[in-house]
Amino acid sequence: MARASKITISLPNELIAAADARLAREGEGRSGMLRRLIEEALREVEEREKVESYIRAYREQPQTQEESGWHDAANLEIAAELPWQE
Repeated sequence: MARASKITISLPNELIAAADARLAREGEGRSGMLRRLIEEALREVEEREKVESYIRAYREQPQTQEESGWHDAANLEIAAELPWQE
């Protein structure tokens, strides 16, 4: 396991009480819960940044008509090969 650092944070009593109630039901410790929640939040931020970057890049260099036509033609070819039921 990687080295760990201890930190001290201040949280509202109501938040601690709600977290402790959930921890009692789930059998997880405060450190584990905070570590998991921070990891999840960081993954969500990273994913959102990737999506925003993709959108920004597409807006800066959108698909051309030629590319769009190629894409449509490719989809039609694929669709023609599918076993359609009548």
